[in-house]
Amino acid sequence: MKRSLYQAVCVSLPKGTGGLLTILLNGILLTRMTPAEFGVYAVCLLLCTLADGVIGAAIDMSAVKLASSRRAHDRRGAAAVEHWAALVKLGVSVVVLLLLSPWLAPLSMALFHREDPVLLALALVVAAGVLAMRSIALNLQLSQRFEAYAGLELLAQTLRVVGIVAVLQWWQPSALTLTLASVGGIALTVLGGLWIMRRSWTAAPLRWADGRELMISLRWMLATFALSAIYVRADLLALTQWSSIEQVGLFAAAQVFAFVPELFGMWVAVVFSPRVMPAHADGTLRPMMRKVQGSIGSLALVAALLAWLVLQWLPGWVPPAFARSTDILWPLLLGALAGMVAMPVTVPFVMFSRPGFILTYDLLSLPFLLLAYYWAIQSFGAVGAAWISAGSRIIKSTALQACAWAWAQPGRHPNLSMHQ
Repeated sequence: MKRSLYQAVCVSLPKGTGGLLTILLNGILLTRMTPAEFGVYAVCLLLCTLADGVIGAAIDMSAVKLASSRRAHDRRGAAAVEHWAALVKLGVSVVVLLLLSPWLAPLSMALFHREDPVLLALALVVAAGVLAMRSIALNLQLSQRFEAYAGLELLAQTLRVVGIVAVLQWWQPSALTLTLASVGGIALTVLGGLWIMRRSWTAAPLRWADGRELMISLRWMLATFALSAIYVRADLLALTQWSSIEQVGLFAAAQVFAFVPELFGMWVAVVFSPRVMPAHADGTLRPMMRKVQGSIGSLALVAALLAWLVLQWLPGWVPPAFARSTDILWPLLLGALAGMVAMPVTVPFVMFSRPGFILTYDLLSLPFLLLAYYWAIQSFGAVGAAWISAGSRIIKSTALQACAWAWAQPGRHPNLSMHQ
């Protein structure tokens, strides 16, 4: 447990520090940008989040599932899976960029409420760079080089912060200038990551059997993560389509602060997700869940209390143009804290042991969720979307944790439905 705690600190410290600095700088951006322009910038970030959450997370989770079990006895086989994962990401990035090139103008109008194909193209380039960086991080994660993983995250966070500071110092902050800074930052991060991982890279032949096995696992992961990403980000997507870009900006301003708890859960999951199925195999998963989920659950309760006190006693802490964001922040925080608790152990276990469960859950509930968003946005705007988002995420997190606890009984086969 001490080793796990040390690794969690290695992963979360640079992310947490960079995240806090990014929140501070985004708070400054709110004083220099209109809600509409910040809304356009938020949509650019959303594209990167969706790319990483759908394509990146699905491919990486499939690679973790296959490679983590091979590393102990077949290091070259594990490396082959990692290589295939990186190639699939590269291929998807190139194909998407080529297919969308003729449609950038109308797509930008639909997403940004203005025609800006250059900005959309730059946002897609940043998304492709994020996918490449995650492949490097995956190699460091599977080789358990968490100090090097922390170095990569420190580099990424530093360049992100430097980019925002440079825009604030020398240019007028806008979606375009901030995205240009992101392009430079992600390019340097990928180059730095390649240098960091040079000692852990293992040469391995690209066998078709490894690629096929990855694709078989990916078919469930991709569908599940695609629906989950849409499910989680349906709030902002719905606002983009059914409300004004100003409402999107107000909602995104609240998300700047509300998304931090869930990011923390993702960081801790980097350490624990490769250990979930081995722990299930040797019958220690339930004790792990009690320790990890219990600790993070207690942290979530303390964070919720502190957030409520801050919102009650520190009114007027956001710029006047974004004052309505404070009404959006509280429900978004509740949903993010629920996601934080489920992320480190529960979500990886359900994904690995019952790959079709989350897919089925999201598929059945998404139509009702979209109807709820439509009604809430038409009636209450961004505030209504925030409460629907919080309720849906709390319900889903509770359902996943109850199922995971029931399925984690000692003696059950860890691969019961891995190849559904």
